[in-house]
Amino acid sequence: MPTNPNFATYERAQRTTDVMIVSSFALWAMLIGFVPVAALRLLGA
Repeated sequence: MPTNPNFATYERAQRTTDVMIVSSFALWAMLIGFVPVAALRLLGA
């Protein structure tokens, strides 16, 4: 177990950063997948 008292804060910050990276990747993946479908539907194709 680490003896650094700031380790818990570091772990929390690291976990938050990881969640934000994954969330932003998921958001962009949904947008990239959804925009062409929405455009085709709006164009009536």
